[in-house]
Amino acid sequence: MSYFAGKLRGYLNYKKIEYIHKDPNFIDLMYRFPKVIGSSSMPVIKTDTGEWLSDTTEIIEKLERIHPQPSIEVTTPRLKIISMLLEAWFDDSWLTPALYTRWLFPESFSVFKNEGGKALLPFFPKFIREFAIEKTGMARMRLYLSSMGVSDSQVKIIDMWLREQLKALDTHFSSQKYLLGNRPTIADYGLLGPMYGHLNRDPWPKKELMDKLPNLRNWVSRTHGGFDDYDKLSANDKLPETLLPILHTVANEFIPMVNTTVELSKQYVIKANKVKGDRLPRQFKNVEFPMGEGVFRRNVFSYTLWMMQRIKSEYDRFDVDQKQSVDALLTELGMGNLMESSFGPKLERSGLGVKLA
Repeated sequence: MSYFAGKLRGYLNYKKIEYIHKDPNFIDLMYRFPKVIGSSSMPVIKTDTGEWLSDTTEIIEKLERIHPQPSIEVTTPRLKIISMLLEAWFDDSWLTPALYTRWLFPESFSVFKNEGGKALLPFFPKFIREFAIEKTGMARMRLYLSSMGVSDSQVKIIDMWLREQLKALDTHFSSQKYLLGNRPTIADYGLLGPMYGHLNRDPWPKKELMDKLPNLRNWVSRTHGGFDDYDKLSANDKLPETLLPILHTVANEFIPMVNTTVELSKQYVIKANKVKGDRLPRQFKNVEFPMGEGVFRRNVFSYTLWMMQRIKSEYDRFDVDQKQSVDALLTELGMGNLMESSFGPKLERSGLGVKLA
C-alpha cells in the first residue's frame, strides 16, 4: 500500500538484489524505526551487515554504488538532469492525487483496513486489527488530506489534472518502454511510487482510471516486476517527443511551486535566526501555485528543496559545454535559467525533513 515502498521494491526487483519483505508492525512504526532512522516512515531497509537505511532516494543511490549492474544511472547530462527532476516531481506533486484517489472513495477503505490491520497487529483478531487501523493509520491519513489540498473546493482540479497526466503518460508508453527510453532510470521509480501502491492497486482508481490505460498499466507491471531491460536510453542525449507534454507540466506548475518554497525557506531562516544544524519546518503552509487550468493551494515540503539541491550539485559537475546543453534544453521546456538558482539555504536530509548544512 505504501507510496514509497513500491518505488523501492521495483528498483530491487530490477537489480535482482535479494531481499525479504516484512510488513512493519506497531512496534516497528512506534519504537524501532524512530530509534534507528529518526522517524516512523517506510520503507526502511536493514542490510545484511546490520545497517539501517531510509529514504528511497538515498537508499537507491547507495545501493547503486554497491550493486552497479544492471545500472539505472544516466550518464548524459540532459537526460540525467531530467531524470532527477522527474523523480523530485513524482515524489512531491503526485502525493496529492494519490491521497485523493485513496481517501475520497470508500472502495479503498476495506483494502486498507485489511492489509494495514494485518501488518500493524498481525496476531490480533480481525475486529481488533481493523478497529486499531481505523483509529490510527486511517485517521492520521484523513487528517493529512486538507494540508495537501484535498478539499471540496479543489477536488475537481485534482481529478482533471490526474486524468490529463495519466493520458499523457499512456500516450508516451505507447511508443516508449520507459520514461527516457529502453531501460528504467530513477525517474521511472519515482513514478512507480504513486502508480503501484495507489493508482494501480486501490479499487476505484484501478477501475475508473488505470484499466482504461493499457500502455501505462503494462509499464507498471514491467517496472515493478523488474523485467530484464538492459538496453540503451534515447540516443544522442535526446528526450522522447512524447515526454514533452509531461515536462511542460513540470515547468508550468512544479517549478513555480519550488521557487515559492525557496523564498519561504530564506525568509524563515532570516526571521527565525537559524544556523547550521537547525531544522527547517517540514512544511510551509497554504502555498498557492498553478495546477492544470487553475490555481491550487496546499502545504509544500522543505524536503523538495533538498531534492532540487541534489540536482544542482550534479549540474555543477558538468563542464561548460554540458551546462550549456542542459541550459538550452531547460529554456526550450520553459524552465529558463533554472540551474542558476541555489534552491535556498544549503540543506541536508534529517529524518522526514531537512536541516541547515
